[in-house]
Amino acid sequence: MVVILGGMHGNEPAGARAADQIRHWPVVKGQLLVVPRVNVQALKANSRYTPRQPDDAKNLNRNFPQLGGGKQRKAMPRGVLATSLWKLIFEVRPDWVIDLHEGYEFRRSHKPPEGKKKSVGSSVIYRGGKEMDSLVERVIAAADETVVDPDKRFVALRGGPVSTGVAAASINVLWAEGLILETTYTGQPVSLRTRQHRAMVNVLLNHIGTIDRNCGDILAPVKKTKALQVGVFDGVGTGQSKYNVFSILDAASDMALHHVGPAEMRPEVLEQFDVVVFPGGSGSRQAKAIGESGRTAVRGFVKEGGGLLGICAGAYLCSSHYTWSLDLIDSSVFTGSMEIPGEGKKQLWYRGKESGIDLELTPRGRELYGAVGIPPAFQVRYANGPIISPKGNQALEDYEVLAWFRSETGLWEAQKGTMIDTPAIVSGCFGKGRIISMSPHPEKTPSLHPIITQTIRWTANSLAR
Repeated sequence: MVVILGGMHGNEPAGARAADQIRHWPVVKGQLLVVPRVNVQALKANSRYTPRQPDDAKNLNRNFPQLGGGKQRKAMPRGVLATSLWKLIFEVRPDWVIDLHEGYEFRRSHKPPEGKKKSVGSSVIYRGGKEMDSLVERVIAAADETVVDPDKRFVALRGGPVSTGVAAASINVLWAEGLILETTYTGQPVSLRTRQHRAMVNVLLNHIGTIDRNCGDILAPVKKTKALQVGVFDGVGTGQSKYNVFSILDAASDMALHHVGPAEMRPEVLEQFDVVVFPGGSGSRQAKAIGESGRTAVRGFVKEGGGLLGICAGAYLCSSHYTWSLDLIDSSVFTGSMEIPGEGKKQLWYRGKESGIDLELTPRGRELYGAVGIPPAFQVRYANGPIISPKGNQALEDYEVLAWFRSETGLWEAQKGTMIDTPAIVSGCFGKGRIISMSPHPEKTPSLHPIITQTIRWTANSLAR
């Protein structure tokens, strides 16, 4: 029996995300018990500590039985949550307990001020022993395959997990093998951190015999479920608005969110999703991050029936305009540069700071979005998304307009009249798949969040067209 825990601390989401993916791995021997979201309240609050708990009980991983002398010795767990979790673990009597955590800095390079503890980020914490030393070495090697910067490589912390934590209690009370796997949340996307967790657990479960193959690329259920499996790109080139998308999907009862990065832009990973989302930020940087092979894989995913939503930067990416475009929507982008008197050479795609713009839905847009309460006309946040027109690419179907811009913004005379009454949201088909390209940011306005979820349902072909 192997127990895997995630989300013990609410500000360490990668462990919870990874555990939720690992629970879908095919078990060939023994039993695998996964508790992905141990501390639901803390995860919702994005807090290390459990909300509304006294100071001596707020850190969940300090509330488990501790053996040995001293004032801190505890024979029983403390608090309702720790007591319930420990009861479950005690009843199943696991041979292994693997607790997924995250640190705030990289253990290898962290230099804290005098008197402050060094972070345990990017490490494996275990009790030691010759056999475990060898195993942990292999676990770390797997994690380090995802690391380029030597200062961010993983380290082995021999000597055992924190004495009041669940991993230590499992070692000391149940004579199980207990480990803590730590990634680092500072400056790294969730997609990378979950990949590191999966890589490490993959080595451990293969060693134990629970699985018999490399399962590190399995993120979603093998069989289709009622929940749509949605991959959201969170790598280089994505902006802050991606967090709005994450929140929307987490709140949707019929959707499961997966953070994906450049490493996941491969056919064997993409085929696990119903829809892939490329959020706002920089389309060219996202394209560069996933590379030519990634762009080919995404096109193949859509061609074989996958859905794709591109928002702002993602809409640039969907177009046929650039050499780095995905060529999924037959759209050309209003861009180029112009010498502005007194200002110098300026890029025409840039229209200034984020602002509110009026949109009007087309009859098809009203049919799709009116079903979830979106009015025929509304204002939406706009942040330099593409102004498009037909490209005339004979290899692509014509797009269908779902919403028009009915006002405009701009800085230069050359931009005047080039935005108003142009497509704001369009849909298209590529092979068996569906795409929706959004120039503005409905995810930034709570009342418009249904646009995002309804779009995903449509691109997943889970709605009648």
